[in-house]
Amino acid sequence: SAHPGAEIVIVPEGPDMADRVIAESCEAGDVAVTADIPLAARVIAAGGRVVRPDGMALGPGNIGPALAARDLAADLRAADPFRQGRSRAFGAAERRRFLDALERALRGL
Repeated sequence: SAHPGAEIVIVPEGPDMADRVIAESCEAGDVAVTADIPLAARVIAAGGRVVRPDGMALGPGNIGPALAARDLAADLRAADPFRQGRSRAFGAAERRRFLDALERALRGL
């Protein structure tokens, strides 16, 4: 294999099937990189660690507030269909912050 330790998994079609497969296969010692907060919560519940692409580490101590903020943002968008989310640019500083957080998560294992 070109990437030892990597595995290609093809999941059934359906809503959130990839998230379900990831969460069900996650165990203590795994690290997931995701911006998907509900998936992050499932990974954390399974004992895994989560690093968001922006470099923020999520764990048992901060996943609850992250879920609440996500739900609040969804409610605000639903109340105002003209409200647009704004993504920040991903540059060198963001890349460095992500790589540092990922390294900390991996070393913490």
